[in-house]
Amino acid sequence: MKKRKLKPFVKISAIGVFLIVCLVSIVSLSDNKTNTVSKTSDDFTYVNDYIFDNYYPVVNQEEKLTKPYTSEKVSIYKNFYDKDATEEEQKNSIIYHEGIYMQNSGVDYKSDEQFDVVSSLSGTVTNVTDDTLLGKTVEIRNSSEIIIVYQSLGEVLVKKGDNVTQGQIIAKSGTCTLNNDVTNGLHFEMYKNGSVINPEKYYDKSIKELVNN
Repeated sequence: MKKRKLKPFVKISAIGVFLIVCLVSIVSLSDNKTNTVSKTSDDFTYVNDYIFDNYYPVVNQEEKLTKPYTSEKVSIYKNFYDKDATEEEQKNSIIYHEGIYMQNSGVDYKSDEQFDVVSSLSGTVTNVTDDTLLGKTVEIRNSSEIIIVYQSLGEVLVKKGDNVTQGQIIAKSGTCTLNNDVTNGLHFEMYKNGSVINPEKYYDKSIKELVNN
């Protein structure tokens, strides 16, 4: 049986069809890939959903903790409750509210006039709330697992997600239900790896010292 030879134009046509099929396949795959990434779905976790939501700027480890105010007229109203403190200091670290005595988990500052509340460390604002008992609250966290909480605030000048620098004014002093007799106050709490610590012991210490102590 004789083998038929394909004519030149038939060969060219076949090659052309093959190339077109390949091109269509490549474009189709590219479109499908794009659609998968850009498609919104409740079952699909986007990269920036879990990276950027939990991202905290890396803070200079030599940055030193500063007091949350700059006014020289601010003084301590209630101490942090320390089991190793003197009896007098412990008495001044007990909060009484509606028949209940509570150990103070932070330091309460006061002044005769309203003062600026500044960020003691650089970091990211992780929460801003307004509680009927504690007053307006701002929580700031940095990459070294240090969390600082500012409560009893007046006007708040930052919002959740803001990156703040050390010394930046974040709020004005205010009041809270626990300390009704203080009109210009600040309740200041500090946490290291989830445990509350006395900020008065760490002023002027670097983040590196804070983390390692």
